[in-house]
Amino acid sequence: MAYTKDQIQDWVKKLNLDTWGPTEVNWNDDFHRVHVIVGDQGADEARKQIEAAVETEIKNQTTDADDAHDFLDHLFVTDYAQED
Repeated sequence: MAYTKDQIQDWVKKLNLDTWGPTEVNWNDDFHRVHVIVGDQGADEARKQIEAAVETEIKNQTTDADDAHDFLDHLFVTDYAQED
């Protein structure tokens, strides 16, 4: 994986992923994960929009396709869940 944690964090901001809700980036040699938490049961739609944004990056050749797909493979989008 060519991306570093800083590159992923910059990319998250560039793609406005952090506007969906709390976003956690854990990205190192042993553990790759980007977790985006969205509200209002919007995880599925947010995932689709993130995938579309990444595919646009690939199509525009502004990111490496293998790295971008690795990012998507390690992307988790979940709904915000309040504690009872």
